Amino acid sequence: MLDNQSISLARRRSIGLAAGAVLTLALVACSSSGGPAAFGHCSVTPAASPQATVKIANLAFGPAVTVKSGEAVVFTNNDNTDHTVTQGTGGRAADSACVNEHLSVGQSVTVTFTQPGDYQITCTIHPMETVVHVQ
Repeated sequence: MLDNQSISLARRRSIGLAAGAVLTLALVACSSSGGPAAFGHCSVTPAASPQATVKIANLAFGPAVTVKSGEAVVFTNNDNTDHTVTQGTGGRAADSACVNEHLSVGQSVTVTFTQPGDYQITCTIHPMETVVHVQ
């Protein structure tokens, strides 16, 4: 037989699980560019042949790019200061960011995206962003 304390604990757990499910659905369904947000489905792949290029110059990322799942994007720092290529927004890395690379002046990083969705890319040093759309 369950006592009132056990029933109360079970109800709180159910409410917590339901709230977590709603939050997860909201995060997956929304992104600023209209497609589903993608997290954790990319990796730094130095040997990959990139199908798109994002140049960093004048404290800005180049425009958004679109690639197919499994394709790579090279980010090149053509600016006169260091930057990061970080999955996230507002200068902060996403909790499960699949890339967070520091680029000195003149450096590049190649990233392969393996899951369709919109990957928000930010710099954790300067307020700048772009998007990689993966089909």
